[in-house]
Amino acid sequence: MLKLATPITIGEKTITELDITESKFTAGVIIDAEKEFLVTGGIFPTGQLEESKAFLLYVAAKMTEYNYNDFRDKLSGKDFLAITSRVRGFFSGSAVEDLISKILEKQ
Repeated sequence: MLKLATPITIGEKTITELDITESKFTAGVIIDAEKEFLVTGGIFPTGQLEESKAFLLYVAAKMTEYNYNDFRDKLSGKDFLAITSRVRGFFSGSAVEDLISKILEKQ
């Protein structure tokens, strides 16, 4: 769980923490976030999609089942950076290698 420095309200719910954990980081989340990011005009340097903070926020939104626009409009800068940093960490090292292995095992 990631505790927010500044709680946000989405709908009628006040959110003080987000479940942004490795167990929520799935192939479906990544694919859906990438698709939505690109359809909405997301731009990134060639080969560096995981470096785009906007893309990382799409992934976080998919992981938590909240809306990207709610996050974009309501998160404090500090929380935005904490969330995107956490998600970026899942793309490096063993988290991605483990995910790829699990996907390949099911084929």
